[in-house]
Amino acid sequence: MRMRFGPRDEKGFEKGSRLLLGEFERWLVGRGGATPGEAAEVVADVSVALDWKWGYGDGNLGCWQPEELAEFLLEWCPRKLSVPQEECGGLLSALQTLLRFLAASDLLDTACAPVSVLQEAIERLAPGYVEAMGDPSKFGMAKSLFTAAAADGVDLTDRSAADEWIAGFNARPEDERRRVLPEPVVAPRRARPVLPPVVLPDDGAALVSAAKAPVLEMFRGLADYVGTGRKLTQRGNLTLADAKALVDLLGTGDHIDGRIGDRTFRTRSSAELPRLRHLFVWAKKAGVLRVVHGKVVATKASARIDTDPRAWFEKSVRALLATGALSSQRDPDAWLKWPEVDALLDGLVLPMLITAYATRCPVPLDDIAEVVTTTVLEAFEFPRLTDEQVGRSVSVDVTSIMDALELAGVLVRADVEEPDDVWTRLRTGGTVQLTDAGLVLVRDLLIETGHDAPTAGTFADRPAIELLHAARDMDPPTLWGELEAWRGRRTDDEAAQALTEAIPELDVAAQLLAFGVLADLPTDVSAPLVRQLESDPTVRGAARCWLVDLGVEPDTSLYDPADPGPFIDVLAHRFVADGPEGLTATLAVVGNHDDQVAVLGNLWRSPSPATLPVLEAIGKNHTVKFVAKAARKAAFQRRTWAANH
Repeated sequence: MRMRFGPRDEKGFEKGSRLLLGEFERWLVGRGGATPGEAAEVVADVSVALDWKWGYGDGNLGCWQPEELAEFLLEWCPRKLSVPQEECGGLLSALQTLLRFLAASDLLDTACAPVSVLQEAIERLAPGYVEAMGDPSKFGMAKSLFTAAAADGVDLTDRSAADEWIAGFNARPEDERRRVLPEPVVAPRRARPVLPPVVLPDDGAALVSAAKAPVLEMFRGLADYVGTGRKLTQRGNLTLADAKALVDLLGTGDHIDGRIGDRTFRTRSSAELPRLRHLFVWAKKAGVLRVVHGKVVATKASARIDTDPRAWFEKSVRALLATGALSSQRDPDAWLKWPEVDALLDGLVLPMLITAYATRCPVPLDDIAEVVTTTVLEAFEFPRLTDEQVGRSVSVDVTSIMDALELAGVLVRADVEEPDDVWTRLRTGGTVQLTDAGLVLVRDLLIETGHDAPTAGTFADRPAIELLHAARDMDPPTLWGELEAWRGRRTDDEAAQALTEAIPELDVAAQLLAFGVLADLPTDVSAPLVRQLESDPTVRGAARCWLVDLGVEPDTSLYDPADPGPFIDVLAHRFVADGPEGLTATLAVVGNHDDQVAVLGNLWRSPSPATLPVLEAIGKNHTVKFVAKAARKAAFQRRTWAANH
């Protein structure tokens, strides 16, 4: 079923929405158990949302985001929708039902936010929506008029009565009209931060990634060990005996009864084992464990970690963020150096990940720590510390946060520096990169915090020529994302074949882009296909240059004395791609300046349509006067020949 409609495709939208609503109504009656009358009411409410999606949104009926729901419910409905406040709640449940229908019918776009996130957004927006629906200051002019007329007892279904009331209203004094139509107070809207489009992994890859989250295996082991109950200390900690067993069972890496030289430092409490202590706090927040009458027990839900790893991955990450990725690692009974800074760093977790999210590339941890340090120094004063000392402390805290996120399966760290001794817990330096599951969840979290986080893939399943034609209208981040999505749906052979087939049909700029994408493919796949392009006069120059640039052919192959005609196309490509310097440098492959003059004396006969522009460009840009003069002479000969033919 078609779900996407352009702004001018009114007939298409009317037909498509009618079909969609028909299927929805049948689903309500057949699977939802609604009566025909109840289904008709829900469909009527949903039709309002679909009309808004086409008229004011992006026209994609199968793709919804929390920020769109907020705009629809908090801005458009109070301004336009003439429904009494006491009756407006039906729209909320209708929207939630629509989302369940779209998911059940496999009609949701891949870029749509998860239904659970959208359902939560509707519940979160509900109080503000109901309040706004009864606030006259938020009404639009038409709604204000109809509300006032209804309050005066006018039957709005009676056209003559409504017209009579409006005529009388227009005759009222201005002050009285203003009381009925108060000017709304519009707060300035802050633009949402816009992030580059990203290519999301498919559901299978995200599921596999989520299942690999290290913390889930530790949660399973913790739940199995705790079982139906383990006694806690008076302070609510694990007993030391249980802690010692769990350190080995879970592989937390905590040191028990550590030794330095001949001295042994006895571990007296599980609270002294930072990694196990953090895992215990985290597991309780995530719903793996719960405390009952001085004992800790495994929850029934923890038995489903293996069967639903993606849900548990999200649950564990949200639990970590809710307790504070850094604060949850602190010992609550110990003196805290700067709790205010801890709170700030916990609030900066998502901003720390934005570069990794936007680029999908490894990001140096030191770069993240440097930016965070600047933020901390701007927010607080440290009269007894130098900026360098603050930076070292913040770097340790940022590293602790990244370690927790790695344990959660959100990211992976690479090229880290291992500690010099066993007492140093932190691995330093290296890079961080989001996992597939981490990318999907971070996008959801960014949207929930007010970011515009679009996805790429509009052209993922379309022919290469459509993507390359559309590339001229894309900004670089969008283009990069679309190319990545397009490549992700194809093998190297399929991509190379599609690109080389499209190149002859493209303009020069799009050809350059296509050759650039080909350069990222293995040359053993792409080079044979590019060689075939040399037989096409319209692209042979670009193809020959590509083979040379990739090291497949030597520079000398650019010019063949036995067949000099194609050299014009080579020069034309170099001029377009590299400017005057590239043009003159390529001309030099024929030999010294005298050799160049000799070649120019023959090149004007080339049948290529690029001949005259190339000769004129050499005549204007070559730094050696007699070579430039020879080019101008050749251009004159070409124009004379063209006039006679």
